[in-house]
Amino acid sequence: MNLSIVVPCYNVEKYCKPVIEKILPLSQSLILIDDGSTDQTSNILQEFQSKNKEKVHLITFPKNKGKGVALLKGFQYALDHIPFDVLLTIDSDGQHLPSEIPKLTACVDKGAGFVIGSRNFNHAPFIRRLPNLIISFLLHRLFPNAPKDTQSGYRAFNKAVVQKLEKEIYGDRYELEFRCLIIALRDKVKIKECPIKTIYHRKNSSSHFSAIKDSTLILHVLFNYWRSKSL
Repeated sequence: MNLSIVVPCYNVEKYCKPVIEKILPLSQSLILIDDGSTDQTSNILQEFQSKNKEKVHLITFPKNKGKGVALLKGFQYALDHIPFDVLLTIDSDGQHLPSEIPKLTACVDKGAGFVIGSRNFNHAPFIRRLPNLIISFLLHRLFPNAPKDTQSGYRAFNKAVVQKLEKEIYGDRYELEFRCLIIALRDKVKIKECPIKTIYHRKNSSSHFSAIKDSTLILHVLFNYWRSKSL
């Protein structure tokens, strides 16, 4: 199985280096995306690329464009330049454990087209837990088989699903990830939830998810599809 990993990075100098060090030996190719970072993230990514030129592909945005743009660029780059069977996305802020990558890819190997690393929200901060609960509840009204965790960035896809998503998804921020899920549910892609551990940084969190702004964008995607079956 040829695995390629996409890692969007924005101002994660405190977290991204150990993440990349751990995922590097687990994949055949790594697509690092510097989303206009203004701290030392850019230098860290450039160092990884210079030391691993055959394996690490670096995409740099001069200014921050948002996680959605970064992910879509990663999908497009993989399809255009890299032979892969499975494409995995992982956040660069240390909240996902790279050691669980084989769990997600094994699900694809067993026939799933779309795998979501499903978090346990029992210990999550309330401000992170509430939006997911609301959106998950509403999504289940449309798709009873929808996963409980609708917003996890730890995901794996087979190549056919990546090709499908790349043709339709758009969005600057986290709503793009939600569109991926809507498309997969709409088209009856085999979705598998894979339980994962999640680390929540209580201090100096590098998460750029806005509970109000991004939840509003995601709800807009959901209600628009509910009303008109259009994304």
